[in-house]
Amino acid sequence: MRKIFRYELRRAVCNKFFLGLLVVCLFFGWQTLNREVIQGVAHTAPFSAWSFGYYLAQELPLLSVALLFFLWNVFSKEARRVNILTAATPVDAGSYLLVKCGAAVTAWLLLAFGVYTLGTIFLLVLFGPAVSLNDLLLPALISLLPALALVLGIGMMAGRLHPALLLVLAPVALAANLLPLPLEWDLFGATFFSEYPLTLTQLDPAFALPAAGWIAKAVYLAVGVGFAALAVHLERKTVLKGLQS
Repeated sequence: MRKIFRYELRRAVCNKFFLGLLVVCLFFGWQTLNREVIQGVAHTAPFSAWSFGYYLAQELPLLSVALLFFLWNVFSKEARRVNILTAATPVDAGSYLLVKCGAAVTAWLLLAFGVYTLGTIFLLVLFGPAVSLNDLLLPALISLLPALALVLGIGMMAGRLHPALLLVLAPVALAANLLPLPLEWDLFGATFFSEYPLTLTQLDPAFALPAAGWIAKAVYLAVGVGFAALAVHLERKTVLKGLQS
């Protein structure tokens, strides 16, 4: 399984497509930092957790599209043809799918780490000791992890049905920040980070996620993990049925 993981990860990362995605994400992130974050979001400091969370939330639509394209490599017709060979081996079909999707997630995490590093370096260069890296971790985690889980789970289910559905999901992901959701249920968080601080009484408040926000993030995380687990179960069941017939 380790060899399969390394092979799939190299296939996802060691190509011009990954480099292009990284360049696009970093360029868009640089523009967001220079045009919006540098001014401070919602009357907070540019180096506040609110401003940094907004920066990551603005990047998440692009990162989500990147994840969908990584999943395309897992569920495309060309990739699925290999299943005929793997079905004849002792390798469990569900575990095989998990390894391939794990490589896709790892490739996504490399992109997300690049975006995160760009933001932190930008703030450290401009504001130095005023930047608390510890304070930036929480908005990063609550922005990235639930979105990763939800897009991964939905993408795995969609890819199993038909790989073309992943392409249909791409524009939906790009427009996710524009969806008219309640503030705490904002999926990527651009509206939450830019508007919620304005509802608080103090100026430049410390970062805090309200209870409804924690519930929303937990639901997104649970739904994503549930869909991913269901996709693995259905994959295992489908391959087993094919062997029996």
